[in-house]
Amino acid sequence: MTLNQTILEVCRHLRNFFQWDDSANKPHYHKEGNFNITDGNIELGSKEFQYGDWIAIKSRRLSGIYRLDKVPPLESPLEPHTVPHFRLANGTDNTNPLDGVESLTGAVNLLILPSGFIELCKEINAWQNDEANAPSAVISESEGVLGVDNWSVKRAVGADGKPLSWEALSSDKLSPFRKMFTAFEI
Repeated sequence: MTLNQTILEVCRHLRNFFQWDDSANKPHYHKEGNFNITDGNIELGSKEFQYGDWIAIKSRRLSGIYRLDKVPPLESPLEPHTVPHFRLANGTDNTNPLDGVESLTGAVNLLILPSGFIELCKEINAWQNDEANAPSAVISESEGVLGVDNWSVKRAVGADGKPLSWEALSSDKLSPFRKMFTAFEI
């Protein structure tokens, strides 16, 4: 699982996509419409976005949370872009979800993810990607003594007897970010 996917999963769990500016009672930045894509780079049509920003895209073709990366230098700088173009970073791999796409119709929201939240998502992502933490992970296994048929297996469980999950393990750390209602859903 990539970091982007983990952030999306955690935001859904918290019902908080960090797109709302509480002081102004409006989204940080929200745009709906058709977005041009050239060589895998999206033109967002606003100077509100900066390299390294996190955005949420919701469309039929592509939905998720992405980080904006710089566009590689153009071969011919004769016509500079007046509106910044961005490449979408797809987590830990170097694939671009916009490769082969010419346009995108949908909504883009600027997300203001707190640094503490991103660090927590990195911890959750590392925990999820560790196979030993899978809900079906076996902690210990025994086969019985001298061929006696009493095989047993022990799994990591919480106080409720259910397998441990990132939600249970990170509950206290996630509490400050939790919202009761979601203004935007992916």
